[in-house]
Amino acid sequence: MPFKFHLKKSRQYNVISKNQYVICVELLDTGSIECTLDVQSLGHECLTNVAQRLGLGQPEFFGLSYISHHGSPATRWVQMDKPLKRQLEKEARSFNLRLRVMYFITDVQLIQDEITRYHYYLQLKMDVIDGRIHCNSREASTLASYSMQAEFGNYDPQRHTAEYLQQCILFSKNVIQADSSGQDSLLSAAIVRYKNLSGLTQAAAEELYVSIAVHLEGYGRETFAAKDDANNEIFLGISMNGIIIGYSNVQLTSFYSSTCIICYRWKDISNVINHKKTFKIECQAENEEPKQFHFSDARTAKYVWRLCISQHTFYMQHQESNLVNKMSNSHLDPDNIDVRDEIRDVNIDNEAKATSQAHFNSCNDISSSPFPVAASSINMDTLRALLPSYRPAPDYDTAVQRKYNTAPNGSHHYYANQSNVHSPTLAHEVCMSTIISPELSSLLGNAVNRSRY
Repeated sequence: MPFKFHLKKSRQYNVISKNQYVICVELLDTGSIECTLDVQSLGHECLTNVAQRLGLGQPEFFGLSYISHHGSPATRWVQMDKPLKRQLEKEARSFNLRLRVMYFITDVQLIQDEITRYHYYLQLKMDVIDGRIHCNSREASTLASYSMQAEFGNYDPQRHTAEYLQQCILFSKNVIQADSSGQDSLLSAAIVRYKNLSGLTQAAAEELYVSIAVHLEGYGRETFAAKDDANNEIFLGISMNGIIIGYSNVQLTSFYSSTCIICYRWKDISNVINHKKTFKIECQAENEEPKQFHFSDARTAKYVWRLCISQHTFYMQHQESNLVNKMSNSHLDPDNIDVRDEIRDVNIDNEAKATSQAHFNSCNDISSSPFPVAASSINMDTLRALLPSYRPAPDYDTAVQRKYNTAPNGSHHYYANQSNVHSPTLAHEVCMSTIISPELSSLLGNAVNRSRY
């Protein structure tokens, strides 16, 4: 009697190979995209895939987030330089990601791509409706009118009735509850403003919406609960501008308000340190005492530290792009550019880093960033343009003549250590070290040595 094989039914793979997997990415317009990735694919590969399929011209503002399964549900950002599947298996509740704006800007003019501006607008609208961006009744009505113009176009009295617009979510619950007349009065005020926007293009309405939301409370900020050294409950807010510290009974305010408890701008911070559950901020001012805070678990403390690193990296790159724009606007005139001030704003104090590492030998600090800093947007031509317009180094024969005092007296001062010049390469290096300031030399680094011939 022949043997009978009883095969159990198993799940069917919807991908070709076991080395691949499918992940769903939720978009800002409530749509979704499925991406087939390799098990070794990094986070930025998934973001690049989504950006290419959406046509995002400026994907550097966006990131991928997931819901963490540790403790209470919390949104966490994917680390772009690590394998995505390994992160989700360890941290996420499911293999569902969300495309969101991670790095916010202070000027809407920095968004040049139309599709990028549209998704940026959708992110801010979501933040306003969910209450992450705070506004009063008047500001809410104004934003709602721009939102209707951006999505529906010009006002049509037969189509855009109050009954029709009530079906759209335009206001946050906090704004509706704060208004004594409720949603009806807010919607009526928004419709009046909406009628006056006739003729405004939908792209211009999106841009105006963003330009207003940029100045509102809570814009581009992530907050975390912690405690200070006195065991007082505080909120720690992180944004592209820096870090805000406020007590639980005081609403976090903007960087420009005098009622905020403590504000640390990135340019004033020399180092941020994470050691287990503690998070420490060190400032560049010598008379400023370091501030230390405590989180409920080490995982959250490390995530906050990592988020500070990524936001500070974006701030540095943003400042470098502003430096390039200033140089181009001033036609690269050294008299119109204070290079030392600009470099001081975009660099972290290395001496403070060394001091912090001496305090915590086994902790994480800002010098060992898990987010690799992208290459600077300043190309080699721009770096060369930073150099002062001195004449080039002489050739070998001329250098030897000057060494033995056979050259004219007028050219003798171009060398700081003439007794050490024995070769054309060394002669060139001495000349370059004489005419370049220390700050500019630290910015150029090895780039000058590689491109000077």
